[in-house]
Amino acid sequence: MSPRQHTPLSLEYILLGYLNQKPIHGYDLYKQIQHPAGIGLVWHIKQSQLYALLDRLEMDGLLTSALVPGEAHPLRKEYNISSLGRQTFIAWMRSPVLHERDMRQEFLARLFFAQNAGTEIAIELITEQHQVCLEWLESQQLRLAGLYAEQRYERMVYQFRIAQTETTLAWLDLCRKELNQ
Repeated sequence: MSPRQHTPLSLEYILLGYLNQKPIHGYDLYKQIQHPAGIGLVWHIKQSQLYALLDRLEMDGLLTSALVPGEAHPLRKEYNISSLGRQTFIAWMRSPVLHERDMRQEFLARLFFAQNAGTEIAIELITEQHQVCLEWLESQQLRLAGLYAEQRYERMVYQFRIAQTETTLAWLDLCRKELNQ
């Protein structure tokens, strides 16, 4: 029986994103993730969770590790992304999220790495996400149009979702303008 294939979690993709930039020690990786001017604005991780995720990524063949001598420590574990890990990360980074609830953290993480990879890549991601959002909007508008006047609560829910999606679309347009400056 073959082992069950597991899809990485968002935090695992974030770890791969940092490892895609350069090999790094676990504690230095932890400090980068916690930095308040970057991914730390939207994601938080406990140090113990970080090491568990790194171990899992290594077991899945998405990264490798090696003990290397350090200045203050005799040996430290340094992590490096594998070619499979790089392919997995790039596919994730370049693809839009499929559920509106994933915009707040998941999309923002993808955008963080996409804009670090280059303006063109970030604009492509934003453009694809904009198209997905338009599909959400159309679906929500159709559902709202199919409701009866007596279905007040349902109407309010779809009106909320429509307003949220319209706001997301406007924000994506602002992001595109920001990147084009």
